[in-house]
Amino acid sequence: MIHFVKQVGLLGILCFLCACQSGRQQEAGSIVPTDGLKTIAVQVEEGMFEHLGDYLYADSYVCLDTVPLLGDIEKVEIKDDRIYVLDAFNKIVCYDMQGKALFVLDAQGGGPGEYASVTDFTVNAGRQESLVYDRDKKVLLFYHPHTGQFLRSEPFSKPVPGALAAWQDTYFYDSRSHDSYPDDTSLHYSLLVSDDGTTVTRRYFPHVEAESAWRFTVTAHPFSYNDSVLYYCKNYDYIVYALSADSVWGAFDIRLPNPLPASKVEDKADERDLVKSAWSMGIEQVFVCDGLLYFTFTKDGFWQSALYDLSRGKQIYCGRRMSDKEGKSVPLFRMIDGVYRQRFWGILSPDALAYEQEHRPAGLPDGLKNYHPETGNHVIAFYKVRKAGQ
Repeated sequence: MIHFVKQVGLLGILCFLCACQSGRQQEAGSIVPTDGLKTIAVQVEEGMFEHLGDYLYADSYVCLDTVPLLGDIEKVEIKDDRIYVLDAFNKIVCYDMQGKALFVLDAQGGGPGEYASVTDFTVNAGRQESLVYDRDKKVLLFYHPHTGQFLRSEPFSKPVPGALAAWQDTYFYDSRSHDSYPDDTSLHYSLLVSDDGTTVTRRYFPHVEAESAWRFTVTAHPFSYNDSVLYYCKNYDYIVYALSADSVWGAFDIRLPNPLPASKVEDKADERDLVKSAWSMGIEQVFVCDGLLYFTFTKDGFWQSALYDLSRGKQIYCGRRMSDKEGKSVPLFRMIDGVYRQRFWGILSPDALAYEQEHRPAGLPDGLKNYHPETGNHVIAFYKVRKAGQ
């Protein structure tokens, strides 16, 4: 599982809270239409799904260069035929699509172009810049996405985003709390949009006080890159929104079983108990490829993965784990972490590959049979949707 480090997320909120929030939004901030929502209803199944090969097959594997050696992966973006990886040691490595390291951005320090830590990063391919947010220094740092060359820095004391995304030459910030700037009501919104990265030009979803005051991270990764759209699922919500440079609209209304009630948020329930509870929470990793919808959430103390057929309006599977025990057409699969050029992709860690070598060596693809987990880096697996007759 990608270390994208999935903090325990939650979800849920009852319909009346969503309606209340939508009404507030029309008074301030930009209006978000939801009349085109597609309802996705899922139910958690028992047991392991063992027919993944009926729907996906492994297209290729990209072994990332062994130098530099990566720590746990925090985030990956694939844009403009380049793979950008942020690891736990605050370095960003750019690879080509064959896994060759092109440059390393490892700029911890106190000087110009250096950061104390990387809170998050994103690549704006259209503007030809990579953006790093340093919460410790309260600064935005801009680098060239093809070379890693430092371009400029800008002070950014507020808002305090928890996640960044770039889409259609535009920057998006997920902002969950405003306690460090309580009087600046222009920034009391969950989604903030900037054309240049520094000036907020549009805002969506006014903060609900109970949600903003509770620091329990519900949806750890609110932005999901797809081939033609950027999806967003804000904290404590079950509606997935589609983002463009100048608009936001509702895409999916995901009906999870036993969703977390609003009262749990308002009462600030014990987080450890919620993690282990039967409440469904934390929609994220929302990806669509060739008519298949994939997303994750938490329930019963486990990550649940859902695969849904949009054309038939039917659940394929929703549960703790998906594998391909029978067909072996997807010999290596952990989770889906993105979509790029009409293929799902996912991260395979050295530990995951070591496990496969020990327990299922016959199922390893030829290109990975000589992989060395002790010295190797992560592998990115690409999966295509299986068409009828394939």
